[in-house]
Amino acid sequence: MNSKPRSPSGPPPRGGGNRAPVQREWLYDFYAAYPCETQDDVRRIVGDHKEPYRELVWPYIRVSLLAQGLTSDVKEFARSGHPRFGGGYKGLVHQRKGNSPYTEGVIRPGLEQMALMGIYPPRIHLRELPPYSAYIQFRFTLARPIYTKDDDEFYIHENPVMKDSVFKVPMIRASTWKGILRTVLTRQLPEGAASPIILRIFGQARDEEEELAEEGNMLGRIRPYPTFFDRIGLEVINPHSRKTRAGTVPILLETVPPGASGIFTLLYLPFDLIDRPPEEAIPEVREDLRTLAEAIVIMMRVHGFSSKSSRGFGQAHLQVSGADEPEGVVAIKDVGRQNFATLVAIADALDLLLGTPA
Repeated sequence: MNSKPRSPSGPPPRGGGNRAPVQREWLYDFYAAYPCETQDDVRRIVGDHKEPYRELVWPYIRVSLLAQGLTSDVKEFARSGHPRFGGGYKGLVHQRKGNSPYTEGVIRPGLEQMALMGIYPPRIHLRELPPYSAYIQFRFTLARPIYTKDDDEFYIHENPVMKDSVFKVPMIRASTWKGILRTVLTRQLPEGAASPIILRIFGQARDEEEELAEEGNMLGRIRPYPTFFDRIGLEVINPHSRKTRAGTVPILLETVPPGASGIFTLLYLPFDLIDRPPEEAIPEVREDLRTLAEAIVIMMRVHGFSSKSSRGFGQAHLQVSGADEPEGVVAIKDVGRQNFATLVAIADALDLLLGTPA
């Protein structure tokens, strides 16, 4: 007997197919109210059944409920649906053309809510910050997909992309940006991690705490902001054996696909230059910002900013725009602001603001 959509009197009876309905008390557990044990259960959750759970409006809830299929015989059906007609989790997050239900029902309204709340894009008011504070902000478009591992242990497959814990929008954390930029600069500078500019910009690493304890607690001068993306998709990688040069087992990754965009925002906060005269402070500010501009280009165009970067993941197009204007922005307190249309033009914009060293 087919289960019915939830009614005011209680949740739907458990089951599907030809099983007899089970009489039970009110179920207070959300997952018990929407089981995922049969193909009919999967179709009702996804919404492609003649009697779907219409009350499940938010697509992320549908994806979350499908995770129950991991412990049942419909695991693969819950993930990929019918081999010919599709469906399942894949039908919610992946579309060959147009936007998926997840993009339309989770990501787009999530970004709109963050904008209304003033959370994203970040708005930085330099007048309230110390002298020589600056920020770099631009919207970039992915040339290659990105994958950042989420820490959700209860998900329909093993490789979910990192998402915000409230809005469930794909993201890159601020700490991730900082870590990648530090890695890029460490590889580029002759002194490596021992370079004074590394400590100046990023502060002390955790393993340096004891070594630097006598010198005081060093905080870095940069504050990256998280980036949220406007699309989600799936990518299949097929690792090859070094001996046979043939594929082994294809791996499905939930990703942010090429063509998706996000906003990169970096705040430079030289709090330790407050008491320094301009002739000492400005050269350091110029060196820091020029170094960061070069690191951003390398990160976005060469190194990558994603897991699986060795496979080309995590690269952006050269052209950029602003968060809500035609071009990106670099601004320095009490100095001014300049726009740029490409990643490599960030350094030129800084030179216009601070001048080139003599």
